Amino acid sequence: MGDFSRSTFDRVKHYVGVRLQQGVPLVDADWNELEDIRRFEVQAFLKWFVGDGVPAGNDGFRIAAAAGGGVATIRLTSTASAPTASTVSVDLAHSTAAAALGFTTANRQATRGLAPARLIGDAAEPFALTAGMTLSIAADGAAAETVTFAAGSFSAAQVAAAINASATRVTASAGAGDDFVITGGDGTPERAGRCLAEGRDAVQEGRSAYGSQPLYANSALAAAWGVPVVAPLSAPSSGTRSDLVYLDVWDREVTSAEDGSLVDPFVGVETSVRLKREWAVRVRTGATTVPASGDGDFTAGHSYLPLAQLTRQAATPAILPPALTDLRPRSLQLAPSTLAEDMLGGTAADYRQGRNRPKVNLRDTINALLTGQLPASQDIPVSPAAGLDVLTKASVVDANGGLVAVWQSARTAGTNQILAARLDPAHPELGFTTAPAITSGGAHLEPAAVALPNGDVLVAYQTGGFDQTGTDVMMKRGPLATIGSASEQPVANTANPVADQAARAAIAGDQVVFFTHQSSSTLKQWFYRRYRHTDNTFPDGAPVALSATGLTQRNLHCAAAGGVVWVAYADGTKLQALRFNPVPATSNPQDPPVIDFTFNTAATGALDVFVLALSATDALVCYDDGTAGLGIASCSNGVWTTSHIADSDAIDGFPTLVRDADGTVYLVSARVLSNSLIDLVLRRRSPISGGWANAQRLITNVQINQAPHPLLVPNLGLWLLWQSNRAAADFDIYAKQIITAI
Repeated sequence: MGDFSRSTFDRVKHYVGVRLQQGVPLVDADWNELEDIRRFEVQAFLKWFVGDGVPAGNDGFRIAAAAGGGVATIRLTSTASAPTASTVSVDLAHSTAAAALGFTTANRQATRGLAPARLIGDAAEPFALTAGMTLSIAADGAAAETVTFAAGSFSAAQVAAAINASATRVTASAGAGDDFVITGGDGTPERAGRCLAEGRDAVQEGRSAYGSQPLYANSALAAAWGVPVVAPLSAPSSGTRSDLVYLDVWDREVTSAEDGSLVDPFVGVETSVRLKREWAVRVRTGATTVPASGDGDFTAGHSYLPLAQLTRQAATPAILPPALTDLRPRSLQLAPSTLAEDMLGGTAADYRQGRNRPKVNLRDTINALLTGQLPASQDIPVSPAAGLDVLTKASVVDANGGLVAVWQSARTAGTNQILAARLDPAHPELGFTTAPAITSGGAHLEPAAVALPNGDVLVAYQTGGFDQTGTDVMMKRGPLATIGSASEQPVANTANPVADQAARAAIAGDQVVFFTHQSSSTLKQWFYRRYRHTDNTFPDGAPVALSATGLTQRNLHCAAAGGVVWVAYADGTKLQALRFNPVPATSNPQDPPVIDFTFNTAATGALDVFVLALSATDALVCYDDGTAGLGIASCSNGVWTTSHIADSDAIDGFPTLVRDADGTVYLVSARVLSNSLIDLVLRRRSPISGGWANAQRLITNVQINQAPHPLLVPNLGLWLLWQSNRAAADFDIYAKQIITAI
């Protein structure tokens, strides 16, 4: 050890330099503290701002299988007994057999202290040699010895015997397995293999075998350095075992006893010592993590990095390529600060602070665009649990821009209740937060919801089953986190034997308009009732008839824009669409609202309808006509027209619509595949031509996907909710963002 007066470096003091004063003695502690400060600063920078791993274009410290799995290779071991320092090298310039035996520029020399050096070739039998081929071997600073081979195809044992017959300073033997290769560079300092471990740069100029390392089975050197020995490898006695190959990096002190050049010949004494970066590749049997504080094989002051996972089979000494899985972090390189600006259009400062980052990686985006599709984010589970989740069109975007999913589920005691969860689309990585259940007790289903300007969410639902006598429609309002404890208010509670059911709702100004379906043995009809959310009153004392009697179907959808509510519903033979102005014609709140722009189109089957309200005068109604496919009824300034989605047919259903901020309309629907599974597809309508593009698939995990509900989140684009049975026999709710702009 070096002779130091004291060590004064303390990283907690945050010193960044040492300033020498005039007229004072020079002391070793000041010099050494300056060096410690600089070394700590560089290591901290590399650790925290660059990270662990190998740089781009470098393959350092890759753990690779040796030729033949390490069996029947050529091993050259120095015959020196207890040497201070030992070397074995192959003179490539005078060795015509070197390449054939596995000795190359990157693997031509091995060194070791306090034990004989061992060099292991990276080739396995049979060795094809021609007459007169040579191998020139030098050991421990002595002159090289040359072995000359005869012609033939030789085993490792035969080659070893030929070497032993001629060489005296090395002993040759055949490899018996339990070995692998540690890759490095090409043998030159310029192209050395490199790897960072907690800011420490480990360097390997060449390529070596695990069994050639200086500390391999070298207890004397390990004791001298104060580190663990590198233990020989062995296969398990039975079964299969997974081992971790890892890099151990540390710094040690070197004195003139090891390096005589540290003594200046003009001074004649050792004036200073050196710190040297050392590394060893080690294996933890049966482990998946590197040593940590408290472990028996952990050494303070050392840095560790996983390199590979090694799978060993019982009684199998050979380590073949399939047994090794690379774990190194790779492609480290400090990117130029302009990269974010060049690729994403934002500044590097914005990118570092999480702004202007793409929602999906550019590779997935480009691949989607090349196939004529829109890129989309990964699927986000909303609130998976056992029990059938049923998504209606009740989900909303709240006043704070949160995506609020509202659905019914029988996950508790097999009884349907109304549930909700919220996602902050600006931070999708945080996932959905499930709110307390909105309802409890008996069955509740068919929710409808609106987001109120004050931040409250209003949720309506029916109590009891469909067409069940005495069923009512009730509502709750309040912040999502506490709405479950809010008091219920009746929306439609007509006396028996009428069943009030199938709640729908839309908000227009200060009015929430509820639509409910009344059912009895003599009545099948839609009703409306207005609710003023600003003062919590109902201008309509009871539900008011909206449709004629005889409506056996419960398919109605509504949406608001420009202060009016657009409504569409089916009656089994036709589609009825109308504009509903909830503001009365006079100042008397009891006056009926204005219903105009009505429209009928022939349509049969169990229609599924969806309304996209564009303005006070324009709207789109998409519907499934049950036979021909998807139809569109369009209102422009009171003029209705109909059209058919050209590439749709009877296998399409669940149509929904949304429009982005640029005016492009998107139609999301379900499509039955040939294997009876159901995918979701998207079509775009050009805001210029009005034409619809062909359908593109949206869901890559295809099982049964249905009930899509797309929503526009202001400043955060299009989001899609839907239900899928991918995870179990029942359905869960999922969400994803559809990327329309980067």
